[in-house]
Amino acid sequence: MTTFVPDQQHSASHLRVFLTFVMLLAPVAVAQAQEPTVSKSQLTSQSVAVVSLRPKQMLTNPKNALLPIEVAEAAGEKYLGLDIAHITRAVAVIEPPLGMNMYYAVYLEADEPWDLDQLSPELKAHTEPGEIAGRACLVSREPSAPCFMVLKQTTLVAASQGMLEKLLAADRQPADSVLAELVEKHSADDDLYVAVDLEALRPFINMGLMQASQDAPPEARNFLNIPLLLQSAELTATLDGSIPSRLAFHTSNDSDAAQVEGMLEEAVDLAKANMRGELARLQTSDDPVERAMAAYSERVMGVYMDMFVPKREGTTFVLFDTSEGNAQMGAVAVTGILVALLLPAVTAAREAARRNSSMNNLKMLELALLNYESANRAYPAHAIYSKEGKPLLSWRVAILPYLEEQPLYEQFHLDEPWDSPHNKKLIAQMPSVFSSPNSSLDPSLGKSNYLAPIGKGMVFENEDRQIPLRQITDGTSNTVNLLEVNDETAVEWTKPADWKYDEEDPTKGLTGVRPGVFLAGFCDGHVAAIAEYIDEETFKALLSRNGGEVVQVP
Repeated sequence: MTTFVPDQQHSASHLRVFLTFVMLLAPVAVAQAQEPTVSKSQLTSQSVAVVSLRPKQMLTNPKNALLPIEVAEAAGEKYLGLDIAHITRAVAVIEPPLGMNMYYAVYLEADEPWDLDQLSPELKAHTEPGEIAGRACLVSREPSAPCFMVLKQTTLVAASQGMLEKLLAADRQPADSVLAELVEKHSADDDLYVAVDLEALRPFINMGLMQASQDAPPEARNFLNIPLLLQSAELTATLDGSIPSRLAFHTSNDSDAAQVEGMLEEAVDLAKANMRGELARLQTSDDPVERAMAAYSERVMGVYMDMFVPKREGTTFVLFDTSEGNAQMGAVAVTGILVALLLPAVTAAREAARRNSSMNNLKMLELALLNYESANRAYPAHAIYSKEGKPLLSWRVAILPYLEEQPLYEQFHLDEPWDSPHNKKLIAQMPSVFSSPNSSLDPSLGKSNYLAPIGKGMVFENEDRQIPLRQITDGTSNTVNLLEVNDETAVEWTKPADWKYDEEDPTKGLTGVRPGVFLAGFCDGHVAAIAEYIDEETFKALLSRNGGEVVQVP
């Protein structure tokens, strides 16, 4: 089976909208509500992480006057049809991904009824009315995008279909897991509560540590075992300090706790030794300021080490706790953690937007190619050739009339090469559809990130030959004819140069644009994100138009 990430043109867009709204909830999570933090009924036995936010009282709390209240209120009205001041709690629950399927749920609890009809068209464009487990809801047509259901009048849930089916299953048993135990024990009215089952995530953590161990200095590699000894983690935080904030990690037994404590002590000793080595240099400096800095650093080194080294309490290690009077440190730590939580979400939202935009570019190019084929009974050759058989201009110039760029097309001298004195002036007029939103290249260079794979047996062959659709016998939905490449591989858009398959490095020039995948356009017009580690033979089969290979595309 082909190693694919599903086509996410629509799902990325809607996830981006939904993620943006969830991010807006994060900085307003300072309510002092009296309900339990999270209900066990909101979890499944496979849940590995939960995040609880309390937005409501933020909008009337004078201490939060500098937060973007107006933006949050506008976002609530625009996307949810409800003022955020009415949302008492937001809870996100996540399971590990299973293959290509995502399992997550976000509960939004309010003090007034929800109405699915009030959700913005942009938010629910990927859905259609339907039922799940016999209950009416908006069912997503995209596997990764959320379905929407009003569980009860004042609770809206946005969840992947698989997760929603689990939550509504008639034979569902109460969650029985490390995460469920943490949630059941916690009842404080925090602004933010995060709980993670590290034990359940251990296979994923181990994969990351294997990579990290290759880059870590030998003396520090033993410390990478610490995460493998931790069972869970909890963060409780309030921005105004009315309730103590605390970040703690738990082990499952005293033996693991003793190992962690020993490794932490070794790590502190190693850090102090390294710092003393640097201080020794400063202490012998001829510069009195450097000597003073050494004296100061030596005096406060122990204080700062003690401040940021986790303190053991039985099987728990506390990284910080503002109940001990470290209010200033706690405020800094809470702010830092909130930023750390939000930055990945911001990055993911931005990447989703860029990916969606790039996929739209590829779809427009695919549509132009199909319209060219319909009008000319064949795809364009990879280049516009001279009478003598010399490639002059790229296929990208040939499809300009099908991109509503007829005036630009008419400016080209089609009997001259791309870098002739006349044609060279047109490079800077590259249409934006040929540029990836991920590109950092200067637009005036006129370099395109969308290239055609060229070679024998492909849709674009490296000769003056036009391929009709009927010769794509492997099937148009199974044949790749466009690729998004990185900036190093991009070419001047008018130049008759494209991407060639490299037997030694099959994905050369395709990686590094976006995390873990590259984008490919297919002859039927659809676009998919393909995993960088795709099997070599499978990739070759997708590039060929008539190889006869059997390729299953999700």
